[in-house]
Amino acid sequence: MKKVYLINETLLFEPDVRRIGPLVGYPHRAVTLHGPVSECLLLLLEHNDQVVTQRVFFASVWEKQGAVVTTNALYQTISQIRKVLKSGGIEENIIKTLPKEGFKATANLKKGELNMFIQPQKTSPVSVSSEESAIAQAAAVAIPDAPRRAPFFNSSRAYTLAGILFILSCAVLYSVMKEGQSEVENYQPIGKLNGCDVYSSWRDKAKSREMFTALTKRYDIHCNAGGTAWMTLNFAQQGSSVIVCDRMPQDKNAQCDSIIYRQQNHDE
Repeated sequence: MKKVYLINETLLFEPDVRRIGPLVGYPHRAVTLHGPVSECLLLLLEHNDQVVTQRVFFASVWEKQGAVVTTNALYQTISQIRKVLKSGGIEENIIKTLPKEGFKATANLKKGELNMFIQPQKTSPVSVSSEESAIAQAAAVAIPDAPRRAPFFNSSRAYTLAGILFILSCAVLYSVMKEGQSEVENYQPIGKLNGCDVYSSWRDKAKSREMFTALTKRYDIHCNAGGTAWMTLNFAQQGSSVIVCDRMPQDKNAQCDSIIYRQQNHDE
């Protein structure tokens, strides 16, 4: 049987289905967490009363998926965990920040199978209260709401990439948009993929298409009408970057998103 966690005798957390909710009435009042929020919470509970370093979070949650995120993305994820716990009825801050060390959970924790904590109940209509709505809102968002344009690609993990400034991607973008000679003049068009007119720094079009298709299996990259994608292979960094724009980047009104992929770093 799959293990679940009872947090402070209040909230039940099922990591295998990324579900959390009040013990009373579970699972009718439960909500589903985003992947990184659920994985970070599980990491904290598995190491309850122990310090989990930022390095461990990055390696265990993001890098295994090929994603590179900033420290700010980790702090936003921890903030979402705290909001979910508080909205679920745990007023005490059980996720502690230890400056220059990491984070630590200090929960009253019980672990076991689901049937240890809840008994089969007759189903009955359940109304949605303002409290439940607050839990759902806390769990459903990855970053605080703010006016912004529609993203050019959608992903369950896209919020982890929001606001990330990739040096490699920005260097390419800068070279595209500056006046005069542009490095992207040497990029090869490899066709329309996922709605994007894709260009690659590789001369081998077949391998470029293969690489772009492989990258889209990690993160769902799509373009709106007229959108372009520029893929760069960086041999020194052993990684690839993709810039997705709503039009040709030479247009001064072009708006672009950048994403970088790299292989797992096994260095100590």
